[in-house]
Amino acid sequence: MSVKCKKCMFKIHLVLRMQRIQHICAVLSFILLTGCTNDDTGKKDGIPSADSSSKTEQLLNDSTTTDSMRVQLIEQLVQDSTYDKALVQIEKLLQKDSSNPGWLYIKADALEKMGDTASAILNYNKAVNSAGIFIDAEIRAAILFAEKADANALKLCDRLLANPGAVGYRSDVLRIKGIYYAKSGNSKKAIEQFNQIISEDYTYLDAYIEKGLVYFDTKNYKDAWTVFAKSTEVSNKFAEGYFWMAKAEERMNQKAEAAANYKRALALDQSLSEARQAIQRLETK
Repeated sequence: MSVKCKKCMFKIHLVLRMQRIQHICAVLSFILLTGCTNDDTGKKDGIPSADSSSKTEQLLNDSTTTDSMRVQLIEQLVQDSTYDKALVQIEKLLQKDSSNPGWLYIKADALEKMGDTASAILNYNKAVNSAGIFIDAEIRAAILFAEKADANALKLCDRLLANPGAVGYRSDVLRIKGIYYAKSGNSKKAIEQFNQIISEDYTYLDAYIEKGLVYFDTKNYKDAWTVFAKSTEVSNKFAEGYFWMAKAEERMNQKAEAAANYKRALALDQSLSEARQAIQRLETK
């Protein structure tokens, strides 16, 4: 797997980790407030076990299935990467209420995960417009814009920074601005954003990775390594930090050091398949 692909995977991983709890809370809140018009049918809510796909299909096709149960089933379909089925069910909900912010958000999430960025942005914006204030949807749209170096990312970020209700998201929003500048080729502005985050909250580990990647992408591997190493000083359990230290070391032809840090990263996070492959590659040379 290429460095660029791995970089994207890390960004997706970090974004999803940041938003997992936010996503669930936001969706459930909107459903409870605006969407559950059919929850008086007496059916007990709950997600069927993973080995009962036939029961899932039965519940989805059951006209008495409550809206809140349908949402849970849709979330399960998205987790299982069965996006087409999830979108069919979301459309059934939206036929009842096309402006429900929570359902629009779920649709955007599914579209984003299946790779339809343009449609995902459209539906995040619909959710925001319908709700008036929907911080999670604005953040998700801003991230997608930033990855495309679209200046709309800055507009959304500035709006969020001016929103008193989004004060707890400040570091996340500044990180998105930094990603936008990095994608736009403005390394100086990108580093300024990441430095600002670190100065305000030195424990925000994502900022170290993003800052280091700016140096890495410009082939300044020594400075990149220094930043990645700093992240592991802040947390010696930070797998991404060790992984990117190893990537920088490998580029600097420090193979023994790279292998050692790939092993540290893999010990902390077994999902880092590229670290495993790199260890095998370095130890067979």
